[in-house]
Amino acid sequence: MSHRLLQKKVRISAKLVFQTAFHIGSGKEGQNASDMGVMKDEQGWPVLPGSSIKGCFRSNAEKLASYLGMSACLLDSDLSGLNCVSDQGYFKTVHDEFKKLNGEKQKVEWLKDHVCDVCNLFGSPMQSSRIFFSDGMLTDWGGSHAIRDGVVIDRDSGTARDGLKFDFEVSSRDTVFNVVIDLENPLEEELALVGAVLSEWETGFKLGGFKTRGLGQVVLSDKKIEYVDYSNHLQLKDFLMHRKMQEDNNLLDNALKSVLEQLPESEGGAAC
Repeated sequence: MSHRLLQKKVRISAKLVFQTAFHIGSGKEGQNASDMGVMKDEQGWPVLPGSSIKGCFRSNAEKLASYLGMSACLLDSDLSGLNCVSDQGYFKTVHDEFKKLNGEKQKVEWLKDHVCDVCNLFGSPMQSSRIFFSDGMLTDWGGSHAIRDGVVIDRDSGTARDGLKFDFEVSSRDTVFNVVIDLENPLEEELALVGAVLSEWETGFKLGGFKTRGLGQVVLSDKKIEYVDYSNHLQLKDFLMHRKMQEDNNLLDNALKSVLEQLPESEGGAAC
C-alpha cells in the first residue's frame, strides 16, 4: 500500500569494484559441469542482480539502525523483540485488525505503530518499498571464470567430512559494475541510514557466496548523489523534460551528521 504523493526523489550512482574473485550463484551447474555455477548473461558475462545488492544493503542497514536511533525487526519479532508486520507470525495475528480499518488515513496511522523503521523504507507485506536497486551494469571484466574445489566441513569437529567434496564456479577479480539506488520521499533519518551503509561500503564489504573463504570482497567508489524536489517547479521541469537532477554529494553525509548530533550520547544498541 502506498500512502504518499511523490515529493522527492534521491538517486545514488556508484561503482562496485570486486577486489577478489566472487560467486553470485545461479542455482545451476557451471562450466565443465561444476556443481555450482555463477549467474551469467547470454554472452557468458557475469551478472549482478539488484536483489543481491538489496539483500546485502538491507542486512547492513539492520546492523546499523539502532546506532541511529532507528528500529529494525530483522524480519523476526522473537529475535528483535519488536512487533512488525514483516514477521509472518505477527502479521497473521494483526491482519484481521488491519482489514477492519476504514479509510486510508486510519491505515496509515495504524502502520506507524506496526512497522519498524527499516521495513518502512524497504517495504513490508502492507506497503511498498521506497528504495530501489538496479541490476549491476558490467563495465570491466577480466573475461574469465574459474573452478574451485570445496569440502563439506563438520560443524561439530571442524574437520572435513570424508567423501563430501564439491566444486564451484567463480568470476574473476577486478570486475566492475555500475549501480544505481533510488529513494522516494526519504526522511532525514532514512537518508542518514543509507549514508551510513554507503560509508561502510566505501571501506569494503563482502557480497555473494563463500565469503568466509575469502571471496566477494568489494568496494564502493565514485559515488554521485542527485535529487529532485517535485514541489520545486524548476527542478520538476528540468527532471521531466530533460532528465536533469540536482547534484548534492553531501546530502547523505549532512543527514547522517544531523541525526548523530541529535542522539543522546548513550543512544545506540548492541551490534547485531
